[in-house]
Formats: sequence, C-alpha cells, structure tokens
Amino acid sequence: MPTPRRSLLALFALAALVVTALPAIAVEEPATTTDTATDTTVAEDEATQNVNVDPPAVTVPPTTADDTPADWTYRYLIPTLLALAVLVVVMTTIQYFLRVVRNRYKVVE
Repeated sequence: MPTPRRSLLALFALAALVVTALPAIAVEEPATTTDTATDTTVAEDEATQNVNVDPPAVTVPPTTADDTPADWTYRYLIPTLLALAVLVVVMTTIQYFLRVVRNRYKVVE
C-alpha cells in the first residue's frame, strides 16, 4: 500500500510536469494573411475592358484580418483546466485499482 508521502511525491511530480508543459501548450500560432484586394481588382478590370460583362451588383470591400490577441482565458485557463481534468481522471483510476482491484483476489498459500 502506498504511503501518503509517496502519493504526495507522485502528485507533486505530476504537477511539476503539467506546469512545465503549459508554456508549450500556450504558444501562439503564426497568423496567415490572405490578400483579397487583388481578386477584386482583377474582376473590376475585366468588367471595364469587356463590354459584354456586367459589373457586379454589389461590391464588397476587402476585409482585414482580426489581429486582436486571444483572451487570457483561452491561452492559459482552459489548457490548465484540461490538464487538471486529465490528472484527476488518471489519479482516480490509479486509486481505484490500488484500493479495489488489489483487494479483490487473495493469494491462497
């Protein structure tokens, strides 16, 4: 049977592992930019050069990419809660097998 000291040591080791893994989870991905302005100018040039082609009914201005950074909850809190949930499931499974399954069968001598 594991002693409380050994269980606490394992818990602290897992907590240290999770804390060191959080910066790797929270790394931002580089943003990709697409240029939609060239597509609209090509269509407008073709419309003005070719008389048989009607101009578009509605012109849509090019949209700019949203460059606002993600909220801190998405970057830090949610990965932390997911890691804690996984830790709780793993520790509960280990505790179940140590307490219930180990005592289920007895060795007959």
